[in-house]
Amino acid sequence: MPCAPALAAFQRTISLPDRTELFLYDSAGDGPPLILLHGLQDEADTWRRIFGALSARYRVIAPDLPGFGRSDKRPRGYGVPLYSGVVMALAAELGIPRFGLIGNSLGAITADAIAAQYADRVSALVLLNGSLLITRPPASRLSLIQRLFLGYYDRKYFQALRAGPPEAVFETLRPYYADLDALPSADRTFLVERVVARVWDEPQRLAALTIQKGSLPYFLTAGRRLSARIPSLPVPTLVVWGASDNIFPVANARPRAAAQPGARLEILPGVGHLPQQELPDLLLRALLPFLESAVAPVGAITS
Repeated sequence: MPCAPALAAFQRTISLPDRTELFLYDSAGDGPPLILLHGLQDEADTWRRIFGALSARYRVIAPDLPGFGRSDKRPRGYGVPLYSGVVMALAAELGIPRFGLIGNSLGAITADAIAAQYADRVSALVLLNGSLLITRPPASRLSLIQRLFLGYYDRKYFQALRAGPPEAVFETLRPYYADLDALPSADRTFLVERVVARVWDEPQRLAALTIQKGSLPYFLTAGRRLSARIPSLPVPTLVVWGASDNIFPVANARPRAAAQPGARLEILPGVGHLPQQELPDLLLRALLPFLESAVAPVGAITS
């Protein structure tokens, strides 16, 4: 899977203590560190339209979460608990004691969980279209019977996509954007290539299926326990949601912001589930002032 052209100069690979090979983009430098976490069936290239603006002020680190993109995809228990551990291990490998977290969708759920567990390590939290308090699922959520046969439906769905033309595969992205056709031409071309690569990536399909199967049990158990900590969470938090999100409806935004005293809320008009891709300038206008006031300077790890 090739890098997005704007990010190619920042690529590197790190081997974590558990032998996970983690691909990431790292702008390096001495700025306060930010770790960016992508969503389900995505990869670090999702940040291609805001990475440069953020790296002008911060050290920006954007990994492909295991199971996706160019990182390790061996079979295992993919989900928020694994990804929380991966992020903490990555921070330790890079010698970063405190960091800001920006997550989108599944990445936002993971970022919320990390902040709830390691509040002293997180200098700021930005949740883009996702959180531990997802109470309004998509209108098209699967029935109980469909959930029981999720693997069967998923396999048939991917088989159908693989048999069709690239244009049909590209159309599967439409629910994630308020206006897919309004993206710049170069971005649409990039996405055609990227989504076709995902469709043919069988290990990634299986990783995503593992997460989908485990999402409801997680929210009912560990996710619920962690979400109970949100009202006392001391981390400066910005909740950003696209007003036209068809994946996690915008009705989820206000409850998460209201649950944490002092959390800020920004609703972005004309934006779907991926604000970092769809209207990056609008997102940055909300993001940069918040980070300027919230992200602490780099410090040394203390024992």
